[in-house]
Formats: sequence, C-alpha cells, structure tokens
Amino acid sequence: MKTTFLLASTILLFNTLTVSAQNDYFVKTQQAASTEQNKESTTTPEEDFINANFRYYSLCDWQPGMKFMVLPERKDLIIPTFKSKETGKNVSSGDLKYKIFEYLGVEETEQGYLHFMFDCENKTYYHEVKNTSLGDYCSKPKAGINTLAFLGDVDIAKNLLIGQTFYTRAEKYRVDENNAAGGYKEIEIPNNTKVTVTGIGVGSRSFPVKIVVKDDKGREFYQSVAISKTNSGMVDTEFIMDLKPMWFPNSFALNDANKSVQENLMEQYAGKDVYAKENCDMNSEKGPKRINRYKQFVIKDIEAINNSPYVKMTLLDLEGNTYTKEITFKRSSVAGDIAGEHENFFTDVFGQGNLRSRYPKIDDKTWDLISKGEIKLGMSPDECRMAKGNPLRVHKNHEEAREDWFYEDHSILTFKHGKLAEIN
Repeated sequence: MKTTFLLASTILLFNTLTVSAQNDYFVKTQQAASTEQNKESTTTPEEDFINANFRYYSLCDWQPGMKFMVLPERKDLIIPTFKSKETGKNVSSGDLKYKIFEYLGVEETEQGYLHFMFDCENKTYYHEVKNTSLGDYCSKPKAGINTLAFLGDVDIAKNLLIGQTFYTRAEKYRVDENNAAGGYKEIEIPNNTKVTVTGIGVGSRSFPVKIVVKDDKGREFYQSVAISKTNSGMVDTEFIMDLKPMWFPNSFALNDANKSVQENLMEQYAGKDVYAKENCDMNSEKGPKRINRYKQFVIKDIEAINNSPYVKMTLLDLEGNTYTKEITFKRSSVAGDIAGEHENFFTDVFGQGNLRSRYPKIDDKTWDLISKGEIKLGMSPDECRMAKGNPLRVHKNHEEAREDWFYEDHSILTFKHGKLAEIN
C-alpha cells in the first residue's frame, strides 16, 4: 500500500510539473468578472417597498392572531373548506362568507391529519388536510387554504397608502358596476397617469388588496392586487398576460417616470414621517450623534450626491432639531447589509409613518424602554413586541385570558388580560 501511494504521488507531481511547464504556451483573453458579482439589484422601488412593509407568510410561518376573511369562489361553495370543531362536520362556505377568521395554530392528529384552527365569533373551525405532515404540506408552492383572503396586507395598506400619490402602469383598471357580470367594468387609463389613493378594501383570496384611486380629472377606479402574496394560491410565474396587472408593481408605480431621480424622491418622501428602525449614526447640528431606534423624524430635504448612488437626506426630529444622513434607494447587494458593510438602504434604516401616533397611549418613559429593547411588567403585547421582537410561538388560554410568548433565548412572557404579568 505504501509503495502504491508513493508511486501515485510521484505521478501526480510529474503531471503537475508538466502542466506548469506547458502553461507558457497557453494564452487566454482576460475573463470578465462574473455578471452575478457585478450586477446591481434589479428590484424596483415598488418591490423594495413591498419587501420592507409586507412580509410573505408561508403556512409554516402563520402566527396566532393573523386574520383572514372568508371569500369563497364558486368551487368552494361545492366543496366545503372548513369543519366545526364542536360537531366535526363540514360547514358551508356560503354560510361563512365575509366572516373574519383569526388563526389559532395547527394541530397534528393521531390519525396523521393536519387541522388548521381558526376562531370566528367565539366558535372554532378547522381546515383538515389528510395524510401529510406540516413540513410536506407547506413545501408545496401552492400550499394554502382556499376561501381565505389575508387581511394583514389590507390593514398595512390602509395605514401606509391612503392619500399616497401613485402613477399607473397597467393598461386597464376597473370600476364597480352592479349590473356587470363580474360586478365591475374595465376602463383604459393612460400609462403614468398621476393618481391619489382614496380607499383600501378587501378584494379576493388571490388579490386581497383592493386599491381605489382618483386621477386629476376626478375619475375613480381600482385594481385588486396581490402584495405579499400570503395565501394567494399563486406563484410568481402566474402573474402574466391577463393576470400581470394583479401584482402591485405592475399596476402602480411610486414615481413619475418623466421626472429626475431627485424630483421623484422629493415628491415621494418630502414632509413624510419616518422613524429609525434600529440604532444608527447621524450628523446633527452639533456633530455626529447616535440615534436610538424608534426616534421620530420628518423628511425635510433630499439632495443628490454627484456620481453616487447615495443622497443626502435632511430630517427634523419632534423638537425641531436638524439631522442629516446619507441614504441610498438603490441596492448594490441583493442580500442588503452583510459582513459588516452597511448600505444605509432607505427601508433598512427607516420605517415609514408616525409610529407614536399609532400607539398614542404609550408614554415617553415606556418609549424610552422600548427603544433600548427593555420590557417591564404591565406592558401591552404591542409594547413588548416592539421592544423584544416577535415570539417563536404563542400559547393562548381564552378561559383565563392568558397568553404565553416563547422566545428563542428561552425566555417566556406571560400576559394576563392584555398586560405583561410574568417574565421568566
């Protein structure tokens, strides 16, 4: 064995030397750097806006408390989607139409069935999937539950989009028409028409967010679109041809295609409320300053920087103090901030809206704790979530009005009657 090894080593060394000696006779043109390494992110501002504000939840990621509306299609009226936990019998989807379901969690039965549990008007219903595990079911591209339109996207859209200015990108939009076959008629709208969002409602399971807009001529029309695609039952490749406009970025743009980058940014963001998502450094009138997360600002100005993907953003805090920070709206890395390199991408640094106005009952002392990631007894679930993040899982006891939140660091928060009662 030893002889064979030495012989093989000698042959390998000889071959290496021979190839090395022949290298002078082989020449090649210099290869261009990998396209994957050089190319910048191809995501649009609309897609970045979605990624920053509308999280996609697969079935494996559904969390207790998520809300859905029952919107059955024709086939769902024939084949019931849910059963009553009380009776174990099918419940007509027609009887549940327009009702709001709150997700409770999933149970795996001894028979090898999955029961996705929901609460509706103090009654429990479940969707049953036979002969599968949760992992196998969730791994399917179209894994989801029929009839359910995800209301989380609708609620976030209401908070962020009402009153916002968009520009049309689709050829056709819809107007409600009671006498029409589908309840609407289609109209043609010129591309890049400036519109204002006047209403947000629920659309359908596949396209749950109905966005109503008005143009400068007073015409009002809408598009029902998928945004996060949570439980939409569709994959990306299906948003083509007639369904292409039903994906939010294909119907609405954040920016006027005819204006410069700086003008677009100023029109889109000047005067808007934002807050720091995490602790970060900014330049103040007195020099560099460390800013705590959740500090509230108003965007005063955006100034382009020559030969740079960054802009200089000027912000005012609630006390009228001025800060500046260099921000980019164009990712150079698909992964974002990695390996200690911070791009300062806008939606990584700032959350949009007035966070304080969403929670007017939180006092300054509690905000100070939240900004430091600290919690105390008596806090509400929202306050604890902002301070500590989302739990891995939640256990609810409706009879005792109790919730137990379990975190990755093995800590447990116990809420009783909506207030933090124990920290373990």
